[in-house]
Amino acid sequence: MTDRAILFSCLCCIIGGTIKTIQEKNKVPTPSHDPRFPTPKGQTVGSFRKGPMMLPDAIAKSWRYGLYGRLGSNVKLLWRLSAISNLDNGVYELTYDTPEGVVSLKTRSVVLTIPSYLANNLFRPLSVTDALTKFYYPPVAAVTISYPKEAIRRECLIDGELKGFGQLHPRSQGVETIGTIHSSSLFPNRAPAGRVFAFELHWGSHQHWNHQQDIRSASGSSGQGSKEDAHKPLCSRPSSFEVLHSYKPPLVLGVRVWPQAIPQFLVGHLDLLDATRSALKDIGFHGIFLGGNYVSGVALGRCVEGAYEVAAEVSNFLSRYAYK
Repeated sequence: MTDRAILFSCLCCIIGGTIKTIQEKNKVPTPSHDPRFPTPKGQTVGSFRKGPMMLPDAIAKSWRYGLYGRLGSNVKLLWRLSAISNLDNGVYELTYDTPEGVVSLKTRSVVLTIPSYLANNLFRPLSVTDALTKFYYPPVAAVTISYPKEAIRRECLIDGELKGFGQLHPRSQGVETIGTIHSSSLFPNRAPAGRVFAFELHWGSHQHWNHQQDIRSASGSSGQGSKEDAHKPLCSRPSSFEVLHSYKPPLVLGVRVWPQAIPQFLVGHLDLLDATRSALKDIGFHGIFLGGNYVSGVALGRCVEGAYEVAAEVSNFLSRYAYK
């Protein structure tokens, strides 16, 4: 078979697989819209007026007083899972460190939505797999900055204003900035008159970030330095906003560094996930379900969808033990 024939055969397989995936997806009915929620317009951007904490606060309130009030007493805070044991009868024993002391519970299923490196700590005594240590969580810094409007290049303004969502940057550009959100262009009351307010995300790696030093600088725990000083090691290469402004230093309003931020779905990510699931089944952990953003994806919408998917898996698993 010639190289051209091999290439054509591969393309046919790829195209055929893609068509089959689309056909199977079209067979799945679209879930009905909950009438309690507004219908969003296409390509809209939302923001919590008092910050993202509004979402978990609303969920907690609904558990206590609303539709899910009966779940409120079952939601435990400050309970740290320290061990999982597989009993002989298909039941798992969970050991928690709680404010009241050590507590053990028994259950037929467990959903773990903690980061993979924390899940690995639970499974390490069981010699399950080392795949959970291979998911990549890079260090990321969230930097909140502000510029005077006159610092923005005129060619980047529309009707005298900086408009648009912001920009994303591939690594090929050689900058450490993942992207910038032009917050004051998207949402009202984010910046005083005459200023531009932006939110930047900077990524790094252990090779070119001493992120422990960055954390100390950003948090001020060393007792020295300022937020402006904390911004300097994060911008050793041009940031995305430096494409726009003249070289006036920004007003740095806040810096937060996560040594292990959101997981990256690199090549082989799904293979690692399959290997972990297979290893759990091989040792009889059929009732352990993995969840969280390294499983479903990092977007908020995908995390919600992933929760529904895992809930369906758990329901199907537990139906085997239901009385017929």
